[in-house]
Amino acid sequence: MSALAVKGRIWKFGDSIDSGNIDGVMSGVDPEFKNKVKPGDILIAGKFFGMGASDEHAPRSLKEAGIAGVVAESISNIFLRTLINIGVPAMECGGIAAAVSEGDEIEVDYVAGSVRNLRSGQTLRGDTLPDFALQILAKGGLMPYLKNGGQLK
Repeated sequence: MSALAVKGRIWKFGDSIDSGNIDGVMSGVDPEFKNKVKPGDILIAGKFFGMGASDEHAPRSLKEAGIAGVVAESISNIFLRTLINIGVPAMECGGIAAAVSEGDEIEVDYVAGSVRNLRSGQTLRGDTLPDFALQILAKGGLMPYLKNGGQLK
């Protein structure tokens, strides 16, 4: 699968997870998460994921842990853009929290805006990302995009 279509095991978190709790790989929510997460896993969250400080520490800790993507009921705008800029695909998808259980395996297509739960077979439609965000993600983040001659319009 490409960077814009991922398949992996999920880790599910609730609502109102702020950047301070995400920093250090979800250390404010589950101090042992950093020891359990594996590269290629997908993070699922409820509403208001990533609110709080706008620095890169929290999103970067997800990337460094190997999180392949994020799907949440809603994501703070600045947090969403920071994830994209560092090369971690993310999207909002209403109903995702109720549609999955911890440990499920899902397929996420960030271009089509779809999430399919491989256990239940249920497919949800999420928000599609704008073309510029998809171009940035396809190159692995904003810096690789710009280094390879990309121009933001």
